[in-house]
Amino acid sequence: MTRLARRASLLVAFYLLTSAATAYAECAWVTWAHTLPGFTSTEDIREKWEPLGAIETRADCEAARARLERFHRWEKETMRTPTTPKQFICLPDTVDPRGSKGK
Repeated sequence: MTRLARRASLLVAFYLLTSAATAYAECAWVTWAHTLPGFTSTEDIREKWEPLGAIETRADCEAARARLERFHRWEKETMRTPTTPKQFICLPDTVDPRGSKGK
């Protein structure tokens, strides 16, 4: 049941992002999900950064981020199951919060 709820919430999150703007490879802003470490299971011990979508303008990215935060709060209150705390941020497409990929 929990996996189904997670999958459903992920699909809704992607839908919210794609409804904000059509993603192009040359977009200027990326919405990131920052999963905070160690709250729900042993799988979540490390913090995770994952890109959710590329959006053309900062304003559209911030609007998508706000919708994701509202959905995450709604999911937490409605599902009444432990959800991994997340933060959503917008960064220019030249910035990768995961750090550099050294050899």
